[in-house]
Amino acid sequence: SLWVQTLDPQLMTRLLARSPRILHLDFSDSTNTDDSVCFAIGESLRHLKTLSLRGCPHVSDLGLEEISLCDRLERLDLTHCTHISDEGVCMVSRGLPKLQYLSLSGCREVTETGLEWIAQACKELIYLDISYCGKVTDRGVKAVVKHCKGLQYLNLRGVNNISSAELKRIIKQVPHVEGVPWKEIVAADVA
Repeated sequence: SLWVQTLDPQLMTRLLARSPRILHLDFSDSTNTDDSVCFAIGESLRHLKTLSLRGCPHVSDLGLEEISLCDRLERLDLTHCTHISDEGVCMVSRGLPKLQYLSLSGCREVTETGLEWIAQACKELIYLDISYCGKVTDRGVKAVVKHCKGLQYLNLRGVNNISSAELKRIIKQVPHVEGVPWKEIVAADVA
């Protein structure tokens, strides 16, 4: 495992190129991590299983295109990567069929289109955090719940465009739903 936060992107790139056996990387809150680091990850770390880019403000859809080459990736944390949109989510979902854990919390440009891509391609997903993805609606969440049959956890905190009818359906199908502001009311209706 390698954990870095303040290394220069050029140094990180060289280091990653010389470390093809790394399985777990945590770049959480690294303000220096950018798309060039993602390129190095995609080129050098094809066996990577876990990657956290949580809070990396310079990672964009372009970097995710390279990350999608790590087709053994099971866990990906993109929390507060604010330059991620549906385009990046599409690339990730198409390239990472073994993905089980995905956090898109705070990725404000992700919409139901991105979630539909996830639903179609990431069938092994068991954990999805889309909290504060304010552009997400019923359509995207419905697709994920329908196609990701093993989904165990869904975080909807700050997602206010979901109808109460859809929330009721989600609560019936997903064992742990977090962030439903009126969960008690919905749970009472479901029972």
